Amino acid sequence: MLGKSPQLTHGRLSAPSVPSSSCNPRLVLPHHTLPSSSSTASSPLSQAALCPTPAGGSRLILPDQRRLDVSTAGIRRSPVITPDVTVGKGEEETSIDLFNYLLRQRIIFLAGYVNDKMATQIVGSLLALEALDEEEDIRIYINSPGGQPYSVFGVLDAIQSIKPDVQTLGLGACYSYASLILAAGTKGKRFAMKNTRIMMTQPMGGSQGDIYQIRKTVEELNAIYQLSARYYMAYTGMDQDRVEMNTNRDFFMTPEDAVLEGIIDGVLRGKGDNTVPPSMVRRLKDSGLVDDLTPGFLQIE
Repeated sequence: MLGKSPQLTHGRLSAPSVPSSSCNPRLVLPHHTLPSSSSTASSPLSQAALCPTPAGGSRLILPDQRRLDVSTAGIRRSPVITPDVTVGKGEEETSIDLFNYLLRQRIIFLAGYVNDKMATQIVGSLLALEALDEEEDIRIYINSPGGQPYSVFGVLDAIQSIKPDVQTLGLGACYSYASLILAAGTKGKRFAMKNTRIMMTQPMGGSQGDIYQIRKTVEELNAIYQLSARYYMAYTGMDQDRVEMNTNRDFFMTPEDAVLEGIIDGVLRGKGDNTVPPSMVRRLKDSGLVDDLTPGFLQIE
């Protein structure tokens, strides 16, 4: 127990120093300064503590001050804030966050790695929008590096099971299984923005243990590959040999290449942007439709 009681100096409560070996000693007040038993639990001094300072002294920390310290003690807060959208007028005016507003407009964003949580949210959104209207289209904007195969298969099954048509629109990057979701939209309603990168690949995985466990893992990977290949063939019209060739290694495509492969049906461009990119010009040149005198771009009639 401390030998001296805290002193009031110039309006501040101070306390005697404590040995440096004490990390966070409790402040013990003399009997004549202790509050009554009925108010002990609610008294700030009964919950106060002495904390050492860099100068070698000590500082009295009250409970309210501790809470203030905790609120700024290295807690990282996301700098990205979802903006609110104001809807309605007059007394009916209200604010909702951006993605809820877009969901009311039948727009779903698929952004990031597709795991079980994201797949559940997407499937739930699809089912809710189907319940609201079975005829109006649902739009899915995709910007994803891929995802877990079982989660992606769940999204594909939900897209195929609902009654409304599903428009898929790729932006940024649609890699691995994300390209499969892009191709799963209703035919004629699958698009990508002109600078989108699309990539097909085969499933990857690993295993350790005895030879029997490794064999089971390889069999499961092969089953996943066969299932994804069947989806690609059904959505794009590729045959099995073409799918195997495109997924043997990472196969990167421009939106124009993806149109030729049957993954999407068109490219979204800006107003007045009707130029054919160099990759398409190379394909036309390889086909003998463009000679060396042709400029670096063509105008689509």
